[in-house]
Amino acid sequence: MPFYDLPTDAIYGPEKNTIEQPEAEYGDNVAPSLYEMFTPSNTGEKLRSAAFRIDNTLGSWVASAPFSQFEEVEGYNPFANDAGELKGYEDYADSFIDSGSPQETAAIKQRIDQQIQDKQYLQEAGGAGTVSSLAMGMIDPINVAAMFVPGGAVAKGAKFAETATKAALSGAAGSVASEAMFHATQETRTLEESMMNITVDAMVSGILGGSASLIADYTARKALNDSVKSTLEGTDVPRSIGAAEVATTTMDQEQLAGLGLVNKTLSVTPGGRLAQSPSYTARTTGQMLAENNYFYAKNDEGLATFSAAETAVKRYKAVTAKTYETVKDSYKAYSKTNPSNRMSQTEFYEEIGKAMRRGDSHLIPEINQAASQLRPVFEQLKTRMQELGMLPEDVKVKTAESYLPRIYQFDKITSDRTGFKKIIADWLEGNNARVVEKANGKFEKTAALIKRSEDATQQAPVLESEILEAERWAGKKTLLLERHQKLSARAKKRDELVKDLEKRKSELKSRKYSEKTRAIKERKISEIQQKLEKLELTKSEVARLQRNIDILDDLRHHRTELKNLKKQAGALERRNARQDKNIAARTPMTRQEVDSFADEIVNKIIGAPSGIVPKELLPEGLVKRAGFTKERTLNIPDERIEDYLESDISFVMESYIEQIAPEIELTAKFGRRDMGEQIRKISEEYNDLISAAKTPKERAALEKQRGDDIRDVEAMRDRLLGTYGAPKDPGSFFVRAGRIMRNVNFLRLLGGMAISSFTDLARPIMQHGLRSSLPVLGAMITNMGKLKIARQDLKEMAIGLETVLSTRTRTMADLANPYSRRSYVERGLKWSTQKFGNWTMMNQWNDTLKAWNGLTVQSRILKNAEKLASGEKLSKGEIRKMAQLGIDENMLYRISNEFKTHGEDLDGLLTGHSNKWDDPVVRDAFQNAVLKDTDSSVVTPGIGDTPLMMSSETGKMIMQFKTFIFAAHNRVLVSGIQQGDAAFYTGALIQVALGAMVYAMKQKLSGREVDTSPGNLVKEGLDRAGMIGWMSEPLNALENVSGGRFGLGAMFGAPPMSRYQNRNAIGALLGPSFDLGGDISNVAGGVLNGEFDDKQIHATRKVLPFQNLFWIAPLLNNIEDQLKK
Repeated sequence: MPFYDLPTDAIYGPEKNTIEQPEAEYGDNVAPSLYEMFTPSNTGEKLRSAAFRIDNTLGSWVASAPFSQFEEVEGYNPFANDAGELKGYEDYADSFIDSGSPQETAAIKQRIDQQIQDKQYLQEAGGAGTVSSLAMGMIDPINVAAMFVPGGAVAKGAKFAETATKAALSGAAGSVASEAMFHATQETRTLEESMMNITVDAMVSGILGGSASLIADYTARKALNDSVKSTLEGTDVPRSIGAAEVATTTMDQEQLAGLGLVNKTLSVTPGGRLAQSPSYTARTTGQMLAENNYFYAKNDEGLATFSAAETAVKRYKAVTAKTYETVKDSYKAYSKTNPSNRMSQTEFYEEIGKAMRRGDSHLIPEINQAASQLRPVFEQLKTRMQELGMLPEDVKVKTAESYLPRIYQFDKITSDRTGFKKIIADWLEGNNARVVEKANGKFEKTAALIKRSEDATQQAPVLESEILEAERWAGKKTLLLERHQKLSARAKKRDELVKDLEKRKSELKSRKYSEKTRAIKERKISEIQQKLEKLELTKSEVARLQRNIDILDDLRHHRTELKNLKKQAGALERRNARQDKNIAARTPMTRQEVDSFADEIVNKIIGAPSGIVPKELLPEGLVKRAGFTKERTLNIPDERIEDYLESDISFVMESYIEQIAPEIELTAKFGRRDMGEQIRKISEEYNDLISAAKTPKERAALEKQRGDDIRDVEAMRDRLLGTYGAPKDPGSFFVRAGRIMRNVNFLRLLGGMAISSFTDLARPIMQHGLRSSLPVLGAMITNMGKLKIARQDLKEMAIGLETVLSTRTRTMADLANPYSRRSYVERGLKWSTQKFGNWTMMNQWNDTLKAWNGLTVQSRILKNAEKLASGEKLSKGEIRKMAQLGIDENMLYRISNEFKTHGEDLDGLLTGHSNKWDDPVVRDAFQNAVLKDTDSSVVTPGIGDTPLMMSSETGKMIMQFKTFIFAAHNRVLVSGIQQGDAAFYTGALIQVALGAMVYAMKQKLSGREVDTSPGNLVKEGLDRAGMIGWMSEPLNALENVSGGRFGLGAMFGAPPMSRYQNRNAIGALLGPSFDLGGDISNVAGGVLNGEFDDKQIHATRKVLPFQNLFWIAPLLNNIEDQLKK
């Protein structure tokens, strides 16, 4: 912190001062109060401005910058005539060496006078001046950067002397850099003054740093995460996370780099929370699920950050873009061959969709060709899903000749519900009637089969017993035959005895005998009967033996017969069940039942969450009726409901890919799309952590953390699937009205977003430094032919597709949602918002910046790969950066091999042509790295970058346009501090300067005055550049509500933020939709009251779509000014 000791003779008098000195506004004999620095008064502003110019390197640079250009006067020499022109400025003669005109000499004198005046003013202000100097020094970019230099960080457990020494050296290094800048921009800076400042900075930093180490040691012991960390410390057990990647790092290696205090600001978003979870599995799962730009401790060791499923999903955008290009080219070809009486583009696209339901065939050649060209997309996706087990190998299309995803026209179904319901009901009834007719024919056949099964049920045990008995004679057939012969001979006597018995009975009955004779004859008859009974048993035995002989003669035949009988008997239950179905099927559904089922189906379709209709549409009660399977799929032919289906092939393809890509990549990464295994492992790990916790408070905290982690994982998963925060009734008035309002807000408020994005110019520099980024930019500018080839290569990685898809623009405006188009108004608004990005030049700007960064990071990776392959060693910084991108040294070797085969150097633009690479693993790693870095450099928000409440309908309404600032906080500010190199801080300074430039341009376009005071420029630069992250939002809202008394503007002694000048207090707190409501209320009030003043005129202008489109706004400004007169 600088101290100034100016002798009285160093203060110039009025005769040497070329700037007229204003009278002191606070009174000649009254020193400013210590609190003047913090007040918005004129005195406070003067103090802050003086301190900003003297004690802040950025302010000093702004004050010394040549904002005016001086025409050089030929032969002019400021030292001519014995340097008479420099009288009074002899001590600063070196500053005039390069002066080329009297005007420039006068400007240099004025700058010197200003510096002397500022120093005098700060010295005379006493305590208020000192506080002002301290405050401006604290926000000095170099001092801020020094705070995050690792050498000056407080090390937990370090000794006082060690930490103090490191802090002193860090403070001295920062002070040297500051003083070097001051000497370059301030003529009045003396060497003695600089040496004193460096010495004091080193002493103070050492004392404060040593004290901080003591505090850090004490507070660290109280943290819950440290107790958890101690439980897991040293763990090096591989943990299987998914089907594709396996985490083999330790808990320490998965720690975020940078300062804990800064990293804690990530906790407002699910991705940031998971990155700091006490659960190892939660950290690695979040890393594999959601894309981030963070640096981890493992990156220092060259261990790669896991690739994210989200990045893989984003690469499918290339497929969507190719679809658009294919159908667009087809329509152009069709239009050339049919210049008159041709279909509109929408009709043409719809005919392609219809053709794809009919075997990709159409009478118009261009439509036929387009359908054939698009078919491989579905086939490749189907093959991928079969490989992952998501589809059976024998999957077939049941509802059309060829497959086209069903996407319902919700608005058409809603407006013509009766017609759609009738088609469904007629199909249900017809399907049921066909089955009833078949059931009647099947009933008799099934009855005969049941009779066969019942007979077999009785016959099978008998035959099985006979076979078992016959098998006992196996090997004794001769004995069997002898016994059979013997018993057969005895059996023949039976016939003779029967005749004899009948004769004797007849005689006994017809004749009269004496009692004695009759008794003899009766006894004889009884004897014969006894013999017959014995012979009857013999006959039965003969039959049994004959059966044994017959079975042994053809044992295989009888065994086969037994097997068939058992099979028939076993089918009895199944045939009875089938007959029960036949009986039920013979009873047709009534029309009332059919209509009721049709109503349920229609309700499921139009009430589907997120507009994604489930496959299981048939009601539970319907699957029990004839003609409907347990699959519960609505297998009605597509042609019957085609009028209610989306056929616009561009929309169908985009919607289908958005739905199916996340399912594929989640399954590929984690084994299942629901990530059930990973969630289970997180819960189990917390069981261990809770068991190891020492106090009930720690256990309760861990239990809560478990729920939070699982919630965040599930939320990011569902965000990727497009279902998180989906309203239960997406067709309700309030949901659709909110969606329409957000689209309108986009069209009326973001006309100047391309200008606002000028600050993105610094992002490639922040990510990769001047040395890596500027040569690529130069090659892009000077070699447009090769640039076209390189950009085409990037498009294969889904980079540079904004003019086609408007992905970043719609995401930043909170318009990216999976809901299908519904009403014609919503369709029109969606078309307008897609085109609006092109009209504002935002999409073209995004494509250019993404191409620059994409080529920069691609060249950086390929150069490192070549260096490593040639035997050179990479610097630690390069190894760390490659690892952060997801590429380790082994992968760099593999990339080098592919680059040698397929890549080329397009005059400074290294291009890998990675879509041609032979190794799919290397290709995916390389493309994921380039895409991840590009979407982090040109900030494109992801599933883990925003608070969860922003996915709800209310959150989208209140927090619209806040998505970018949260993503920038994660991907720019925190990531940059973790990066911690010169590239980031150089880029940050450039970005702040560009932010100030954006402010000036916006003010000019809006017809407002540009406040060029240093404090205001820095404040606006920081805000416009997003360098304060999400913390700027509450500050700006507070500023708006407090009327400028509190907030960022008050901190810099500047007016309120210009971004909020047109927003009322309600809008500042509740978002642009409520601001729109306030404007509409003002307009309505003016109309009803007959008082249409300036306020109502401006409110009317604000509600108009396109009103601030940068090439329309100036015209509307003039019209508004004319109306106000």
